[in-house]
Amino acid sequence: MLVASRRKGERVPGVVYRFLGNPLLLVGIYVLFLSSIFLHGLVVWEDPLQRASALLMSALVLSVTIAVSLRGGFARRLIVELLEDEDEQAHFLIIAGGHPTLTDVRLTYSEGEQRYKAASGEISDLSSLRQATFRLGQNNVGAQLKVWAHKVTPEGDSEGIAGLLHVRQNDETRLFDLKLSKGQVMLPVASNTCKVDIMLSDPSGMRSGDSF
Repeated sequence: MLVASRRKGERVPGVVYRFLGNPLLLVGIYVLFLSSIFLHGLVVWEDPLQRASALLMSALVLSVTIAVSLRGGFARRLIVELLEDEDEQAHFLIIAGGHPTLTDVRLTYSEGEQRYKAASGEISDLSSLRQATFRLGQNNVGAQLKVWAHKVTPEGDSEGIAGLLHVRQNDETRLFDLKLSKGQVMLPVASNTCKVDIMLSDPSGMRSGDSF
């Protein structure tokens, strides 16, 4: 659970104990837990039913671990978030594997554009924002890409922001309607070259192939 939550985390906590994510520590805890159940079935318990239950539980734990791993449960998640909070302040945030990651960002407004090299930042006027472009760095192949454009209501609920999403990897561009997907899109990262365009209004006038 610790590995999955850290690699897929959508929020970065104020305090992070990095040693808890050390692979040697995590593998050691897992092996100790699994071997203790296994030894109860082979050595500690004498009742045949208890032994059989312990061995069955060991096999079940191992099977679940393998199944979760094969389904991408431990895969890193790359999150591109566009958020308007309950105070109507808008921000962008890029997180990779539970850590903020510097990204080339271009915000195109009706009156001009702003460029950043940042992991997060403020959007000065969401109502005039036409397009937000994120050129994601390398070393993300195999990760899960989650694009999340949403706003938080005064009641604390999350609502998707309508718009179009273009995700370009190599020579392939995929188009998504954020209104239909409730502001969220999830897909695998298959290329070191990954460009994300979130087009909030007047999409016919914007071109996903514009140079960054």
